[in-house]
Amino acid sequence: MFVRTDTCDPSSCNHECLDACRRVHGDESPLSFQEGPDHPVINLETCTVCLACVRVCPLDAIKAERATTEGPIDAVEASAFHVSDYVPYEVSDEFKQMSEADTVFARVQFDPEFQFYQQAEFSGAQLMISKDIPGYSLFEHELIVAAWKLYDSRHSIHRPGIGLDPDGSEFGERKVKDLGELTQMVKKAARFFGADLVGIAPLNRDWLFSVNRRREPYDVPETMEYVIVMAIEMDYDAIATSPAFASSAAVGFGYSSMAFVEIELAAFIQRLGYRAMTSGNDVSLSVPQAIDAGLGQYGRHGLLITKEFGPRVRIAKVLTDMPLQRDYPDEGFCKSVIRFCETCEKCATTCPSQSIPYGKEQTWEGTTISNNPGIKKWYVEVESCYGFWVENGSDCSNCIRSCPYNKKDGIFHRTILWFVQHAPWLNRLIVKMDDIAGYGKQKSGTNFWKKFR
Repeated sequence: MFVRTDTCDPSSCNHECLDACRRVHGDESPLSFQEGPDHPVINLETCTVCLACVRVCPLDAIKAERATTEGPIDAVEASAFHVSDYVPYEVSDEFKQMSEADTVFARVQFDPEFQFYQQAEFSGAQLMISKDIPGYSLFEHELIVAAWKLYDSRHSIHRPGIGLDPDGSEFGERKVKDLGELTQMVKKAARFFGADLVGIAPLNRDWLFSVNRRREPYDVPETMEYVIVMAIEMDYDAIATSPAFASSAAVGFGYSSMAFVEIELAAFIQRLGYRAMTSGNDVSLSVPQAIDAGLGQYGRHGLLITKEFGPRVRIAKVLTDMPLQRDYPDEGFCKSVIRFCETCEKCATTCPSQSIPYGKEQTWEGTTISNNPGIKKWYVEVESCYGFWVENGSDCSNCIRSCPYNKKDGIFHRTILWFVQHAPWLNRLIVKMDDIAGYGKQKSGTNFWKKFR
């Protein structure tokens, strides 16, 4: 607690701060007026930070903590944070927005010509359960389907008012307009609601889907200029069981966690008076926006690789018209990921459907309409990938499980990341050591289920 002596003027108030402090602490109040200073003095040893003095001061001269900067960061000053124009991917002039109707999950629903039309990823579950294979139990299957409940229901959620007021509005007034303060509030709120990583980027409208799954246009107002991207960690031990059912349950729970974080953060932004639009796997592409927001880089398997969790994350997004400070990609990390993926082919090797390409060279297009051309990368053959899901009775995370970046965050993991970034000539040795240490191999669900006894 401290008093802003440049703002405090006891001659123009009724010493409301002293009265408030005495109401809480009695005559021995931490705040007092002493001989000499022309402002109140606060005894920090006895102050309980009840904030009574802060609330009543008519001059706003008492603060809970000292400012760490000399003033608010505005849009002009924020540009000083810009370090580089580096972009971690290459996009051709022929690139066009992708239609969500061309994604493999939309084709399952609406494309009669698709080989797996109307065959859900759980289609083969009952057959697998009947085989009495470890990791493919009825309990785990039902857990998977239940884990998806919130994500699948997210668009039907509506709050009928606020508190006891059935007509209460979700939208507040724009009382906070400072760029730096809004950014910190949003990031803190996102982490409070469950995001493990948070980044912000200007909304690149190339990453928006041109139409939705039913080939209807999305309405994303031009005023939506920023995207808040959040990564949700999936359970390490559950993913280690892939392609067994426990890993699929962790994926479903990750998606429902995404939905929770998106819905809550959007509501928070609206309470601050700004517009917000949730975006799970709909509305826009996730990986490029996560890269733009500085969360990581794409890998050979087409997934986002983060420093902290590797590809073991799900990506949630909120589009907004709130003015925010953007984050930037880590150039050293992003370049090191591509170099490492050029050497490592563990995800391709462990892919049950052999849908992940081998080789160092990246291409500009894939082999199916579910691959949107125009970005230089490794294109996954998503049709055969989905085909395995149908046979397996649930989705597969072998590429995540086997990725050397998939580790529990800690000193050892960060040390290896340093060598990958600064000593790339050791990449082949690091891949071999990863194999020798047994990382990436399928594990039974024993360790995972021990957590819930």
